[in-house]
Amino acid sequence: MAQTARLGLVLMAAAQAQKHVTHNDALLSIDALVQAVVAETDRLAPPAAPQEGDAYLIGTAPTGAFAGQAGMLAAFISGSWRFFQPQTGWLVFVKSRNAMMVLSGGSWHVLDDLAQSFANLKSLGIGTSADAVNRLAVKTNAALFVATSAAEGGSGDLRVAFNKPLATGTVSHLFQTNWSGRTELGLTGDDQFHIKVSPDGSTWTEALVCSSTTGAVRMDRMLTGRATPRVMACYEAEFAGASKQGIALNDTGTAASTAISFSRAGVLIGSVGLASAGVSFNTTSDYRLKTAIKPLSCATDRLKQLKPLRYSFVSHQSGELDGFLAHEVAAVVPEAVTGAKDAVDPHGLPVWQQLDQTRLIPLLVAALQEALTRIETLEAR
Repeated sequence: MAQTARLGLVLMAAAQAQKHVTHNDALLSIDALVQAVVAETDRLAPPAAPQEGDAYLIGTAPTGAFAGQAGMLAAFISGSWRFFQPQTGWLVFVKSRNAMMVLSGGSWHVLDDLAQSFANLKSLGIGTSADAVNRLAVKTNAALFVATSAAEGGSGDLRVAFNKPLATGTVSHLFQTNWSGRTELGLTGDDQFHIKVSPDGSTWTEALVCSSTTGAVRMDRMLTGRATPRVMACYEAEFAGASKQGIALNDTGTAASTAISFSRAGVLIGSVGLASAGVSFNTTSDYRLKTAIKPLSCATDRLKQLKPLRYSFVSHQSGELDGFLAHEVAAVVPEAVTGAKDAVDPHGLPVWQQLDQTRLIPLLVAALQEALTRIETLEAR
């Protein structure tokens, strides 16, 4: 007898006697299969007292009236069991699971499970549209990621991984204002960790670079205590001197150590050292670094040209100090003075001269030696 392709419903033939039998049989099958409802899945044996309309999805090793019908949908119709071969795509509501199930790949799947395990999606947009470049797009005011706890079968940890195939590529977080970049952090063009900032989305400045090999952090500019720099320094700190220290270095060992070292072109030129007796301020003075060495002469005559003074600073007029005027010292010991007299910057602001008074010590020692020589000569007479 001819049957329908999908549900296997018997078709009425021309001039068929008792056509109502075929018609009613088809209606009963449709009644069992359309918006199908089964009591449970993987049923192996029929219930002892089935009711009209009862239905089950049969398991893999059935017995009794279900024997030989593994994988079939069994429906109790007109006092007997009728079996239907499920087809891919059939939807069935399962009472025992309170869930819709679909046949796919030869197995029944809960629709909620399929919705919770998407794979190989081409794009996904949440609250907005994804495109060929931004294949994942989310428009929201907040997002939350929560670690699965050990009690829920997880580890309690949460890691979000970003991977690139080559070191020369970029994996980063880009922060924008009105679609123009302002801050970027990540591995940008190499395997070092970078933080970059921009005022306009096109001109970028490296704020921080962390070496993946040594862990060393490079900061070309660092400010503390204020947001706007006052001087063009790589490191600038502002602090309340009465309650804080600008820089604090604590050596936890007992041996002498170098707290700060100064180099030029990779060559050490000075340091600040720590010892049990105190602090030493050192300038490199190894003879191997010097040439054209000769005695210092006429020290007394030069020393007489220095003009020690008593003065107060404009910013602190209540206290008096002993010292020199930098431009006057520059005429006698120029290496002791930094800057030029009455210098100003491009904005017309003063650039103050500075004086390193330790540079006067060689002149003082030489002048004293000359004086001692004269004294010894006079005493010898």
